[in-house]
Amino acid sequence: MSSRGGSFDLSIVIVGYNSRPDLDGCLRAIEASLDAVTSETIVIDNASSDGTVSLVKREFKWVRLFENSSNVGLARAVNRGIREAKGHYVLVLNPDIQIRSGSLDALVAFMDSHSDVGMAGAKLLNTDGSLQYSCRAFYTFWTLVLRRTFLGTLFKHSRTIQRHLMLDYDHETPREVDWILGACMLTRRDALADVGPMDERFFLYFEDVDWCYRMWRGGWKVCYVPASVMTHRHARESAGSGISRQLVSHLLSLAHFYEKWGGFIYALKRHRRILRTSLLLISDVVAINAGFAFAYLLRSSLRGLLAKPLFGVEIYGAFLVFSNIMFLVTFAFFGLYHGRQEREPWADTFLRLTRASAVAAIILMASTFLASTIVYSRLLVGAFSLLVVILASIQRGGLRLLHNQIRAGSFDLARVAVVGTGRTAVRLAERIASRPALGYDLVGLVDPGLGKREPSAIPVIGMLENLIDLVDAQRLEEIIFADPELPNSEISDFLLRARRSTVDVRLVSGLTGIMTQRARVEEFLDTPVVTFEREALLGTKGGVKRALDIGGAAVLLTLWSPILAVSALVSKATRGRGPITRSVRAGRNQVEYQMLTLHPEDAESALRRFIVRHGLNGFPALVNVLRGDMSLVGPEPLVPAVADRCDTRSRVRFDARPGIVGLARIAGSGTYSGDDAATRDDSATALDAYYVQNWSLGSDLRIVLRWLLRCAGGRSGY
Repeated sequence: MSSRGGSFDLSIVIVGYNSRPDLDGCLRAIEASLDAVTSETIVIDNASSDGTVSLVKREFKWVRLFENSSNVGLARAVNRGIREAKGHYVLVLNPDIQIRSGSLDALVAFMDSHSDVGMAGAKLLNTDGSLQYSCRAFYTFWTLVLRRTFLGTLFKHSRTIQRHLMLDYDHETPREVDWILGACMLTRRDALADVGPMDERFFLYFEDVDWCYRMWRGGWKVCYVPASVMTHRHARESAGSGISRQLVSHLLSLAHFYEKWGGFIYALKRHRRILRTSLLLISDVVAINAGFAFAYLLRSSLRGLLAKPLFGVEIYGAFLVFSNIMFLVTFAFFGLYHGRQEREPWADTFLRLTRASAVAAIILMASTFLASTIVYSRLLVGAFSLLVVILASIQRGGLRLLHNQIRAGSFDLARVAVVGTGRTAVRLAERIASRPALGYDLVGLVDPGLGKREPSAIPVIGMLENLIDLVDAQRLEEIIFADPELPNSEISDFLLRARRSTVDVRLVSGLTGIMTQRARVEEFLDTPVVTFEREALLGTKGGVKRALDIGGAAVLLTLWSPILAVSALVSKATRGRGPITRSVRAGRNQVEYQMLTLHPEDAESALRRFIVRHGLNGFPALVNVLRGDMSLVGPEPLVPAVADRCDTRSRVRFDARPGIVGLARIAGSGTYSGDDAATRDDSATALDAYYVQNWSLGSDLRIVLRWLLRCAGGRSGY
């Protein structure tokens, strides 16, 4: 049989982990059984310690061997094999499979004659020749109860078990099934492109159930092919008694599957904002009342030092109720219960919390003057407000850390699809896939039908015209329109059709570079229009920012001078000259200037790495700030060659002085060298333009705080 769609008809992918005897027999059987199909065999070793690698290298030189440095799990190893595969079909095979003569030919022939089948499995036999129930119905709640508890031994002949294991099927004629065991799964390239490879959140177990479930949801059939017969030395270790690593993996994978596809969990996730807001409200009420209790104890401990008496805590009952209401109302007013808080940088949340608490404190302090009798301690009120900020910050930070840990375990992920198949959409999707800490489960791309497709491993799950159906079929919680060429009518049409759903929508638009805080939709001559007011850094605001720069730079230079003195001594001793490096940059209105940075050593060293990681090399630019060349916070400094190549939209960045730190820097999109335009990310330009047009004192404070946190963690980005 000639190869098609690739170098081979068939790519066989086998994952091994301390399975040397089984793999030896499996590979010898493959070598003896291949007849009509052209094939390649790929072995992915998950850091075996039993000599598996040396066996394959010595005995099976025709096998393509890839070694993982650690046991990364079955799904991730399989996916590596799929990426390396060149065949029209990909067969995922367990090493404990013994292939019989003609079985591979039968599988491939079945797939060739059934173009609507995305995945097929062989008939598997136990080593004694008895039938192995390798095709099954999807799990139900009662299936789990009977298969995973002692009740299964009491109800061995339950109808639920019979239906799940398909005991009423003769296993002699091919048929469609819900799912097949992962020991032998043959899939075609087209199905892989639509559905994607295995889900890597499954370390071991249930990756086969999930893969088949996605095949059916993607419009592909899964079939059992009894004409292909193989022997499987099946020993499911998770079924043994007691707690084992395999049992834990099985239970975790089960939890992942139902967290991903379970109807009840899906309903909870669709209303996660209500649950999250309720949890935050409870947390804040605890923080508010705990803050009052600590403040009262503090004021009580100072009773002998203060002239004014402290009244009993029962006097503060009405005041405490009013305080709870006031803090919660101001928190809500400042957006602390809005959905965007979930992925907002912690520094932004802290500053928002501080501002809200300050407003509440002013109102509470004023209320003490309106009391009919002066019984409220204003020292207590002030300490109370400060403690609320501290305790609410700690509690919210703890909840965020806990949520991040849950997400790190691949739970509570928001399923998202990116609309677009062009460069912008593909790059955005690949970024989402590469950053699991964001809490997204990337389902795939949606083709808008504009006739362009950037090459990518991200699957295309459907067309834009069917997007509203995909929301339900794929259980999407967020959609990102990421093709700037997509007509606005297509987007507005979807928004109107999806208005009753709970799906969130983001839009990558060419207007983001010119949108400002003061852009708004309003009625004009009976027509809805978008109004853009003048840029944020023009006029008096520019003067305020400059005054803050001068004051801040003067203070920081004073504090930084000891570090400069030590750096000067080190630099003189190691390279015979000062530690300051000068480089040409394009400043405001593209006027060139000499930017100062700290490099006490030419060679890579522990000291140099420390200085760079913690952002200390940027401090000499404070002199540039005093001179008027730079700002403490602003767009990224560019070399003149890159600045000359900026397009009209990018040139808005030159309306402001470049900053020692900026939005692009803390987002990780910028590059401080800027010597090659290709190294600059498109998002850095967009972030710089956004910053210039949306400047506020609060935004500068958030950026500085986020940068200080990155510097403290050794991730300054310089």
